[in-house]
Amino acid sequence: MKRFIITLALLSALGALFFGFVPLAFYRIFHLGVLLLLLYGVAVILLLVFWNAFPDMMFPGYPKEQHLWWRVLRGVTTAGLCLVFLAGSFLSWRLFQAGHLDPPPEDDPQPATVVVPGCLVRETGPSLMLQYRLEAALDYLQKHPDAPVVVSGGQGPREPVSEAQAMADYLITNGISEDRIYKEDRSTDTQQNVALSAEVIRREGLPERLVVATDAYHQLRVRIYAETQGFQEVYAQSGKSPWGLVPSYGVREMLAIGEAVFLNGGTL
Repeated sequence: MKRFIITLALLSALGALFFGFVPLAFYRIFHLGVLLLLLYGVAVILLLVFWNAFPDMMFPGYPKEQHLWWRVLRGVTTAGLCLVFLAGSFLSWRLFQAGHLDPPPEDDPQPATVVVPGCLVRETGPSLMLQYRLEAALDYLQKHPDAPVVVSGGQGPREPVSEAQAMADYLITNGISEDRIYKEDRSTDTQQNVALSAEVIRREGLPERLVVATDAYHQLRVRIYAETQGFQEVYAQSGKSPWGLVPSYGVREMLAIGEAVFLNGGTL
């Protein structure tokens, strides 16, 4: 059992270090999720390396017994890392479940509104991650020619146009009629994406059955905020995500989900 726990801890640490390193090395991306993965990996490895360090020479069982202060610190650190591992495992399952296991029903005649939360827009157009969201939306809209779409996102300080405008332009270029597209161009985060999109949906009398086109790891948070706005049916039309970025963005997403649940009244 002890060997199994050590092996599990080491594998989790190596996995965290690998997926913390990939965004830095291959995408030149650094954010809180990357930092936390690296810190977790380093902390677990240091704990394993120094587990039997700081022996108490005055103790009869020397060198197997350590100083009390180290045993206390070691125990508290172990408990904290175990809690992080268990919480991360649970939330990883919920992220996967929301992103991959609840797609819109096939050949369903009931009307639905597609909602596309915004992401970074560059001078050349939608960023890769935003393009993946739009491709997912486009796939649904082409199969359901009567479905309206709400594109949601304001204009950041380094963005040439609002995210909503960039998304609308992309969809129009790819054959979606302009009269199916509703723009919400004031929001600056996911909570506002959902809240202000809800205003548009209800003002325009659009179906309150939602199909959310976004990254798989982002679906759970959007769903939480959609439920706080009173939407009962929310389905996931998940776009592609670069595999090397999913764990770090997933970790960052877990922190945002904590905010959605504990500070903004959402439920898992």
